[in-house]
Amino acid sequence: MSLASGHEVKRLEGEELQRQEKDFQGYTEGMIRLMPGRWLFPSTFEQFADRYYKFEMKASDVAILTYPKCGTTWLQEIVWTMRNNPNLDNPMAALPINAKVPFLE
Repeated sequence: MSLASGHEVKRLEGEELQRQEKDFQGYTEGMIRLMPGRWLFPSTFEQFADRYYKFEMKASDVAILTYPKCGTTWLQEIVWTMRNNPNLDNPMAALPINAKVPFLE
């Protein structure tokens, strides 16, 4: 399968899949490799790869960039509240952060 980015998708099978599953135990639905580059992803990435590649930001979008384990979720909540709930009365405030803020990794 070819993606919009020009990468070819190769499903991992046999010994290579077993070797990767040993280290990545949370990926129970298989794994794929994108060529060129040999990028390794869970197989569910195929469903979203073209949409990620074609994603375009709007002028009103806010991008948050943090180091791992440095309060990303906390920062998302603060920014969402500043933009959408400054009076602390927004009915969406009780929703979990992943329902309010898209997360592209």
